Parts: sequence; C-alpha cells; structure tokens
Amino acid sequence: MNVFSAPVRAFFALLLLLLPALAHAESKPLKVGMSIPSLQWVFYLMVRDGVMEQAQGLGIEQVLVADAQADPARQVSQIQDMLSKGIDVLLYTATGSAASAVPVRLAKQQGVPVVCVDNFPKNVECDAYISTDNTGAAAELARQVVRLTGPQAQVGLLQGTLGDTTELTRAEGFDVELAKTPGIQVVDRKPTDWLQDNGFKVAQDMLQKHPGINVFVGRSDAPALGAAQAVRVANVEHKVWIFGYDGLPAALEAVRDGKMDMTITQQAVEMGRTALRTAVALKAGQTVEKRQLLPAFVTTRDNVDAFIARHP
Repeated sequence: MNVFSAPVRAFFALLLLLLPALAHAESKPLKVGMSIPSLQWVFYLMVRDGVMEQAQGLGIEQVLVADAQADPARQVSQIQDMLSKGIDVLLYTATGSAASAVPVRLAKQQGVPVVCVDNFPKNVECDAYISTDNTGAAAELARQVVRLTGPQAQVGLLQGTLGDTTELTRAEGFDVELAKTPGIQVVDRKPTDWLQDNGFKVAQDMLQKHPGINVFVGRSDAPALGAAQAVRVANVEHKVWIFGYDGLPAALEAVRDGKMDMTITQQAVEMGRTALRTAVALKAGQTVEKRQLLPAFVTTRDNVDAFIARHP
C-alpha cells in the first residue's frame, strides 16, 4: 500500500525528473565577460592578465574579452553580444563617458552582476567598483613634485580624457595638494586622451608658448613619455622634470634610464585579480565591499628595479 497521497507522489516524480537538470546547473561552468576600452593600451593588457591569471587559479575556463577600440558604440554592441551568449558576470571598464551607463543597465536587466574597473560609468550604479585610490595617489604625486623640484616651478599638465572618472579623481587629488605650494604654477593644461603621440604634440606646443616650463606632469605614463620625447627633441637647456602615473613597463624603464624622474605605479595585475574574485563572489550571492581602492606606489630610480622585475 502506498502511504503517500497522489499530490505527494506527483511531486517526487517531478523532482526525479528535475534532478539531472539541477545537477547540471550546479556544475555549469562560469562564463565571464570582460570589456576593455582598448587592447592597444598596455595598462588594460595588464589588468586582463590579472583576470586570466585569477581565472586559471579558480578553474574558470570561459573568459570572453572584448576590445572596444576606444569606441563607446562598439563597446555597447560587444557587451550586448556577450550578454546574448549567456555570460554570468561582467567586468566592465567604460570607454569615455558617452553611453557608459548603457552596458550596466543591459546587464542588470538580465541579472548579471557588473564589476566596474578603473574608469567608471556615470549615472548608474555598478555592483562593485575596483580602482586605484586615484585621489590619494595623485595627491602624493603632487607632494613628490614639490619635494623634488622645490617651491618654485612652472608646470605643464598633460590631462587624460576630460570627463573620465580617472581624470576627475586624479585632478581632484593633484590640484588640491599642489595648490598648497603657490610658487609652483600650472602654466598650461591640455587633454591628451591618454595617448603618447598626443602628449608629444601637446608638450611641444606648451614648450613653444611657455619656454620656462621646467616640469611636465602626465595624468598617465603615456603622455608623460611623449613629453619626455618632446623635451629631448627641443634640446631644452634647463632641467625639465618628467612625472607620470601608471607604472607602465615603458615608463618604468624610462625612470630606470633617467628619461623620466618618477611615476606612480598602480597595481594593474592585482586590479584584474580583485575584479574577478569580486565578480565570482557576487555571482555566489556573497556580500562584497562595494568600492575597493588599491594603493599605488611612488616609483623612482631608487626602487624601480623591483617593479620592473615583478609588476604588482
């Protein structure tokens, strides 16, 4: 005699049918989407390398990496494609500010956690943010400029892309701190869109307009390297200090060789590792720290060899 009622027997029968599917769902491999502004920018290659290294450590085999080629519309389209392929989490670095909120909204509509890395979208909330403490590190950069150049200097400031969160946070830290030393004057500032060629052209123009410039500060290493080249080409007779920010391999070598005086080295590889760990935790329903700011390191000729040997 069967002691179970008909509805109970029906429930167990359905459960038996669902068990294989549930087991499959449990073992379904995680699929990660990663959207990068440009694979031509070495910094984002290092972030990607950190993601791939962490993926290997976690046994994650599916990491889809999309190169937006610095085109916001392309980035939106690529992320739509990744979402259609069933990614479980999205690691997202916004390309500029145009349409930067759209990918986050698209992912949230499908219940896909979004971890925003380095440059954040506007007017939308990511599930987590991973970045360098740009405000604090840029303030330290300003203190180093004062320490090394003295209380009197004429500065040419090579900005990144106006409106980027990275540009805004670095400007906040640097400008406020530098203003404490009135003898150091920013005589010119212009955007470079983070590009070395643009840094070269802008620095050339600044040297022609302001021949007394004796400090160039790049919001990132690429335009700082361009400025160093412009100084060499111009055969400037006085010492011109060159400061960067990022710790790109080429900049580290330039600091070692005396072509740049200092840079701020970000933990680009660790940023990628942290982003993926955070995304996996979010997917598992765990609580994570929403804004994770990594420290950066003052890098001069005295300590640059360690960063060249192993980038953080």
